This record gives sequence, structure tokens and C-alpha cells, in this order.
Amino acid sequence: MTQRSSASVATETNGVLPDKNKNEPFKTLCVLEFAPDTTPATIEWLIAKIHAPRSTGGAELQAYSMMNRHSQIITIHIGASTERLLEAAELMEMKKPDVTGILREVALAELESFKDSDDLETFLTTTEKQKVIMHELESLQALEADNRIPGYDKKIYAGQNLLHKLENEKIITRFFPLHEADKLKCLGDEWYRKLWKMQPLGDIRNYFGEMVAMYFGFLGFYTIALFLPGCFGLLFYFVSWRNVNALPIFATFNVVWAMGFLKAWRRKSAELAYQWGTLHSVQFEETRAMYHGEMGINKITGAMEPVYPKWKRMVQFYGVTLPVVSVCLAFAFWVMLLYFRLQYMAEMYHRETQGYLSAVLKYVPSCVYSVAIVVMNNYYRKLATFLNDWENHRLQSAYDNHLIVKLVLFDFVNSFMSLFYVAFYMRDMALLRTTLATLLVVQQIIGQIQETVIPFILFHRRAKNISKSNNSLVGEDSVPDEASNQEHVSIENVDKAPNQVSPEDKTQAEIESAMDVYQGMSDDYLEMFIQFGYVVLFSSAYPLAAFWALLNNITEIRTDSFKLCRVFQRCFARPTANIGAWQLAFELMGVIAVMTNCALVAMSLHAQKLIPDMDSLDALLLFVGAEHIVMAVIMALSFLIPDIPRTVSLELAKINYQSKQAWRKERSLAAKKHLCHRAASRSAILEEKMMEE
Repeated sequence: MTQRSSASVATETNGVLPDKNKNEPFKTLCVLEFAPDTTPATIEWLIAKIHAPRSTGGAELQAYSMMNRHSQIITIHIGASTERLLEAAELMEMKKPDVTGILREVALAELESFKDSDDLETFLTTTEKQKVIMHELESLQALEADNRIPGYDKKIYAGQNLLHKLENEKIITRFFPLHEADKLKCLGDEWYRKLWKMQPLGDIRNYFGEMVAMYFGFLGFYTIALFLPGCFGLLFYFVSWRNVNALPIFATFNVVWAMGFLKAWRRKSAELAYQWGTLHSVQFEETRAMYHGEMGINKITGAMEPVYPKWKRMVQFYGVTLPVVSVCLAFAFWVMLLYFRLQYMAEMYHRETQGYLSAVLKYVPSCVYSVAIVVMNNYYRKLATFLNDWENHRLQSAYDNHLIVKLVLFDFVNSFMSLFYVAFYMRDMALLRTTLATLLVVQQIIGQIQETVIPFILFHRRAKNISKSNNSLVGEDSVPDEASNQEHVSIENVDKAPNQVSPEDKTQAEIESAMDVYQGMSDDYLEMFIQFGYVVLFSSAYPLAAFWALLNNITEIRTDSFKLCRVFQRCFARPTANIGAWQLAFELMGVIAVMTNCALVAMSLHAQKLIPDMDSLDALLLFVGAEHIVMAVIMALSFLIPDIPRTVSLELAKINYQSKQAWRKERSLAAKKHLCHRAASRSAILEEKMMEE
């Protein structure tokens, strides 16, 4: 569908939308929060931009300033009329199900053909309305007359994104949508309160958006997939774990399971993306808020925006980022060697004393090293984020991909370097088993403390503070004196209707302002990536790895969902068709798992002399041959099994056919009208000639 102006939309839908002048009660959808030292002139200027009609470069939204009674900072409550929301939804090409259940782009001239269009005020969900608000504010650009931010000596240029500029200058500190208490409670009852029930992915998507729903879809799919290796590993551990002949069987099973799971997830994610209307969707990306550079012209939009030379970014990456990451990896290697030294000293001490204390001390270095890995990973994530910010990537997708590469590289080396060292340098299967078990279990315990105990404490502390705050606010609201009305500060022409914002929205915004900001799912994906590595890389040496991962993920789903619903501010809904670069990272881990498991099998057969006259060269050839055979089978299956299920492909083909038929019908009608018009014109000309004669 081609983009159309709001004027054309209004013309085509006359009589469909509610009366523009109809007095609708204001409902706060999103909240903007300013820095404490923001000048009134800046706030006045921004609210005027938000109020201004689209024809004059404004957002044409509703906005009212309020003073947060706890933090004493200025906030703006933002909403919009039903007509404005529906017009923007059509211009954004937002998809909704029609009466037949097929997702179609919203067309205001055909609203009656969509489900739930009887009540236009509830036709769009609150999540979709908040997405519209975010889109319109992110589309707010400076005009030719805007040279500086009022109240600041900050230059701006025509076409610059005002919201991103104010965020970059730390004038706007937070921009978040409000939660819906009733829907959130119902979602929580069906999500984190029911341990063994399937996740309501549809409800999650409707409330938090496709990106959050896709992560929980992946986490749930991965957890269900772990049942098979978890049960098989448990059986293998107690029945035939010490039987070396069974090692190739379990290693082969692990590799086949890993690649099969990743392929199945590709198909599942395509199915979910189709259901949510994001499959094969193309999203135009605006520049990041933190992106900076000299002014230039965007070759696609023709608008002015910062331009940063690519060679500078390359110099920063190869001259600074790469050396810094290399130093971090070298430090991680030194810590690993220190761990093995301490482990050797502990084992020697135990051999000499054979006491109870020495037996306990033997496991201390492994536990300390596990904690050290978690600590180093956390500090490195901060460093990687700083380096990524400094590299100044233009698009959010490029920023995310480069950050993922940095995180995956360091965490992979830091988490698995000791296992590779033990397996292929020391060739000590017993130590490999002990090290893997200790790293996996200790890191999962630390993760559960970070994601369960700490959020639980924070939630109850915040609930206690909220209770005290509400009691104090009730006391303040019950005294209608002049001092209590100072919350609207001395901003001219802003708070013409101070009673527009309901007390409920006002209190809710103040409560949610104190909540933590949701930082995205990078840490969650990274945690699952490291766990997946523990499960598939060396689990033939420790079959219980998948079982412990399964137990961890059952609680992981609930703790992550609890934090989203109760601890963090609501995040804006973001569309996605898959898990992005993380899919490639997991598949790369699967390829490495093929090599490590084949190598472990070859080394075990050679060490146990199960094949007569087998030397090191034969073991190497066996490893290379087995690895090539397994990879060939995996590539063949990947080629034969399509990424998109047949049912989805058929539905896409059906929609494509219907779209072409509708387009042909529209062209045919237009052609008929044109021919009729030409015939009428010719007839009129002939009549005029006959009259003249």
C-alpha cells in the first residue's frame, strides 16, 4: 500500500470517522519525562510542536504538562483523539484482521470489513495506540525556522528528529507507555502464575509487541525441546554413562537434536511472524538518537541528517575496539590459567592430607572461577556497550548486530575456553566433566538469584514505597489549597485544561516513573546462548547438562515474565519477524558442537584402544571424516526442509493472489470510468458540432 497524506485519508473517509470536534475524555497513553533543570521555554516549545497540526509540521496530538509530586520533575501526558489515531494507523500501514480473519492493512474507507470495528474507540488496542504515539513523536521534525532549542544554546537543523535530539541532549530522560492494570493482571494470571501452562503468546504479543513475544516464543520452544535431551541424558547418565561404546550414540543424538531444534525454530518463527503480520515486512529505519556527525543529505529520504564517514568507524573498530577486546580475551585466558593452577594446588593438598576439609577445598577453585566468569561477563557487557556507542552506528539494527558480535565473542571465549583447554590440551575427561558440571550449575544458581530473588525483593520494596506514597498523595489531594495546585508550574499556554488528566492516570504515571527501564532482551538471549553451548558442546562428557538447563528454563520463563509485568516500565511494541542475529549465533554454536563432539568421540576411541592399531593420525582422520559426514547430512536436511512451513507458504500465495485480483479489479474499474468519461466527452463534442451546424 502506498503512503497517503492525511488530507486524502480524511477526504475518502468522510462520515466514517467520529466527529473531529467530538469531546472525548482524555486518556494518557504515553509519558515524557524531562530532566530536572529543563527550562520552561523548552517544554512550551515541545508541547506546541506536539499540539500543532500535521500540515504545519506538528504531531497533532494531545499533551498536558504535570509536575511529578514525588520527584518534582515535569512530565507530559500524551494522548490522541480516535480520529487522529485511526488516520495514523492507516498511514503506518498497520495490519488488523478482517471479518474473514485475514490480516490486512487498515483502510478507513473499508472499516466495516474489519473485526471489532463497531466501536471505533476500541478498534485499536492500547498497544497499537501507543505505537502510533511513538511513531508520530519520532516523526516530529524541526522546521526551517527552528535554529536552536529554546532555552539552550543547542543548534538544530531543518528535518532533524526532535525527540531523538532532545534525548541525545539529555533534556528528555524517559519516554514510556503506561501499563493497563486490568489487562496486566489477567496476563500475569495466565502467564507467570501458572507454572505448567503454555505461554499465551497471542496475549503477550497484543500487550508487549512482537519483539517481546518472539523472545518468549523462542524461550518456550527451546524449553520444550530440552525435554528430549534432558530425559535421554538422565537415562544415559544412570544406565550407560560409563560405557564408552555408548558415547558416540549420545554425541550423535546431541548434534542431531541441536540442528533439528534450530531448523524447527526457524519454521516456528516464520509461522508466528505470519500470524502477527510481520513476515516479509520491510521496515524503514530512522537514524539512532545517539548518532552524530556533520550535516548531510539522506540519499533515500532527501532529508538533512548527520553523516559520519565509514572510514572513521573502521579506524575506531580496528584501531581501538579490536585491541581492547583482544586485551580482555587475554585477561580471561590468564584468569583461566590461574584457575587451573589453584585447582592443581587444591588437588595436591587433598592427596597429601586426605581430609574432609581438603575434599571440600578441592571444589572451591571451580566455584570461584564460575563466579569470576559471571563477573567478567557483566563488566565486559558494560565495556562492549561503551565501545559500541563510541563507534557511532547510524541504524539501530547495525548497532544491535555489532553489539551481539562483541558480546558473543567474549562470552563464548570466557565461558568455554577452559572446557576446550581441558578437552583438547589436557585431554582429561574426568576434569572436563567436573568443570562443565560446576560451571553450568553455579552460573545457573547465580542467574536464579539475580533474576528471582533480587527482583522479588525489589518488587516488594517498591510495593511498600508505593503504599506509603499513595497514602501521602491521598493526604495531599484532600487539601484543595493553592499550594497543592502548583504542580502545573509557570508554563504559559500549556495547562489550559489541568483537569483533563484523570487522577488515576496521574498517580499511575508517578508510580511507573519510579520503575526500572527495560533494557531489551540482549542479556536474556546471551544467557540462553551460553546455556545452549553448555548443553551441546561437551554434554557427551556430562549428559545431565540438558536436564539442569531444562529445570532452569522452566523457572526462567516465569521470572522473566514477572519482571516484565511487575518490575519494569512498559516497553513500546516493536515489530520483528525472527530473533535476528541470534539465530545465526545459535546455528554457529551448533556447527562448533558438531566438531567438538566428533573430536571427543575420536579421542575416546583412541584413548580406550577400542579400534586396534589406531594411532593419532587415524584418530584425526576419523574426526575429519565423521565431521564432514555429519555436516553434509545437516546441510542436505537444511536444503530439503524449507524455512517456511507449507501451510504458511500457501496462505501467503493466497493473499498475494487476492491482492493481484483486487488490483486488477481496481484497474478495470478505473479503465471503465476513464472510457465512459472519454465517451461522454466525445458525445458532448459531437452534440456541440451538430448544434453549430
